[in-house]
Amino acid sequence: MPINDQMPNAAGLFELLDEDERRTLAETGGTVRLSANECLFQIGEPGGTLYVVNSGAVEIYIKDTAGQKILLKTAESGDFFGEVSLFDARGRTATAVAATECELFALSRADLIAAFRRNPETALGMLAAMGGMLREADKLLQTNVARNVNEMMEKTMSPLERVTDWIA
Repeated sequence: MPINDQMPNAAGLFELLDEDERRTLAETGGTVRLSANECLFQIGEPGGTLYVVNSGAVEIYIKDTAGQKILLKTAESGDFFGEVSLFDARGRTATAVAATECELFALSRADLIAAFRRNPETALGMLAAMGGMLREADKLLQTNVARNVNEMMEKTMSPLERVTDWIA
């Protein structure tokens, strides 16, 4: 894969690598192309690959117990995702669907570990980027949990349901 302006830094992930190391990493990975609305992976599926968006956008989401879609992130050019399952060798923690036609850079667990061995600072860059993502997830949780359930219900109730609820 030729080096481009998006892959080498990937939201700070590879910023601690020199140009030669970035080139090696770029040549190691592969390219994945998706059509709009195409599913890349679903929650629970085996992981093992990190993705960097070269072009387009990918929605990363989960569904709550009521089946409501909770958008965690829309990964766009330069963003990365899919890193969690690289570390614990467990299933995917979210679903990824192409929001638009897109091209992704794909890096396997083995290739990423080899990069960490060649340049341990790469791992620090990934940990820092993951820390930022965890902070965003915390904000999302705080926002959703802090909502008043009664207010949410009132917004979705029809006038007849409101009257019935008031009578009860």
